Amino acid sequence: MRSELNETYQIDCYLLRQLSEEDAAAFEARLLLDEVLAEKVEAQRTAHRLIRRYAWREERGRLAAIYHLLLEEAPFAHQIKEIFT
Repeated sequence: MRSELNETYQIDCYLLRQLSEEDAAAFEARLLLDEVLAEKVEAQRTAHRLIRRYAWREERGRLAAIYHLLLEEAPFAHQIKEIFT
């Protein structure tokens, strides 16, 4: 279990570009030789992409809620309308 966590951590560091050039080169060499590791990296890359997409949607939803609350404030709504008219 501990080695799996270490491997996951190392993959994260690689994907987030937190490894030194030397360590990144060594990791990429391992990727060329180890198909299982390469598959794990691709799976984790997909997970990172999905997490970013989910976070983006959550942030967009929060910003939309704030925008709608601000438009309910008459002075703010009036100022916005003046800017764009």
